[in-house]
Parts: sequence; C-alpha cells; structure tokens
Amino acid sequence: MVSTPFVAFIIFFVNISSCLCAVFPSNRTFGSKIFSAGLATWYGDETGAGIGGACGWKDDVKNPPLSSMVAAGNANIFLSGRGCGHCFQIMCHQPPYCSGKPITVTISDECPGCSDAPFHFDMSGFAFGAMANPGQDHNLRQLGKLMVQYQRVPCSYRNTNIAFRVDEGSTKYWFAAAIEYADGNGDFKSVEMAPSGSTNFVSMDNLWGTVWKININPSFQAPYSFRLTSSDGETIIARDVIPQNFVVGQKYLSHVNF
Repeated sequence: MVSTPFVAFIIFFVNISSCLCAVFPSNRTFGSKIFSAGLATWYGDETGAGIGGACGWKDDVKNPPLSSMVAAGNANIFLSGRGCGHCFQIMCHQPPYCSGKPITVTISDECPGCSDAPFHFDMSGFAFGAMANPGQDHNLRQLGKLMVQYQRVPCSYRNTNIAFRVDEGSTKYWFAAAIEYADGNGDFKSVEMAPSGSTNFVSMDNLWGTVWKININPSFQAPYSFRLTSSDGETIIARDVIPQNFVVGQKYLSHVNF
C-alpha cells in the first residue's frame, strides 16, 4: 500500500500548428486519473517478453508476476536507475487498432536511444500488443510507434512478495542482490542488511538499477535479513531471506511486501 502521495511534474504534449508544445499542469497523486501524452515503441520479437537488463532482473521479466508486461524508459522515465520498478498505465486510441483501455507495465530497462519524445516507453512486443483490440495486435505492432497516454500508478503484484536475486559476484567479503516485485511505489529510498540473529542493520549502497551492495567480512553470517524503506517512507523488514548456503545467481522470495 502507498501511505503518502507520489507527486510529480507532468508534461502534456499537444500538436499545435505541427509543433510539439509542452503544457505544465498542476501536481497530481496516484489515482488521480490524469493521463499525460507520451510515445510508445516496441522491441524484440512480436510477442517477446522484453528484458530486465539495466534494472538487474534479467529474464525474470518473462515469468509471473511481471509476465512480459514491461517497458524500457528513456531518461525521464528510467531516472538513472531510480525508475526501475515504477509502474505505469498506458493506453492508445488509434482506430481500429487500439482498445482505448489502459494496460499496466513495469519499468525494467533503459532505452538510451529513445529521444523522439520527452517521455518515451519502449515496450516489450507482448506489452505493446496488449493495447490492441482483439485480433489487431499484429496490425498495431506494424505501426512501429504511436502516441499514447500514460500515468504512473502504484504497483500491485497481488500475492507475490519481494524477491532478492543474489548477484553472481557475491562472496564472503562482498554481497549484492537485485530486488524485485515491490508493491506501491516500486522503488527504495534505502536498503539495509543484518546478519543472522542480529537486529543491527547496516546500510547498503545502490550499485545500479535495483542492485544493492555491501562490503562485509566472514563474521557477517547468513541468513541475511533486510530492512527496506520505499521512496515514500514506508519501511518493512524481510527476515532471514538469504539462507546460510545461498547460491549466487539464485532468487529468494521473502514473506513481505509493501
């Protein structure tokens, strides 16, 4: 659940005399139902799952709860990695292809070459096709790109709890993990880790995307617990998530979510 409002400056774009003009409306919160204008493209196979590369999620994007409903964002969406995990509703209205109904995607990657519009979503082929009317998904993809409307919304992965994928470089002196499936704001202001049997949490550093790291010593023994604080200030503790004999590259589910 999101306990405090998410506030952002939104830019609307209107086509006036063949030029793209910016309009700055008032601030909004989650659930305000105010959509802004953006651009959508797609990449990969027509029904492809996309990737989680720049956020650290790898191929997890093709499996539930993400289920291929992901997008890469340009600089204003990816936010140098801080946008990883943010959720957006996106819809298009171009007849006869678009359903006009919003779909929800999670930002899972960066699109550094997406510079055609200030807010550009490069969606998985599967997600892009999900905006279509029944039987029109192929025809919609053939357009290549189109103007869409979008708004940021709270993430909700239903009954899936937060997961930690242990970085392949983790050792007894250095530990890192990518964090996935956070409800609510979908991001983290801070991440802290505690060793077995301890309530002394030590701050981790954001390495890149959703990957957080910490320097440790051999006395810092698993199972590891985590104290997670979202960008809106909500804090939860995921206890004993990483087992003593953890395997690098393995994903471990917690028992909590926001």
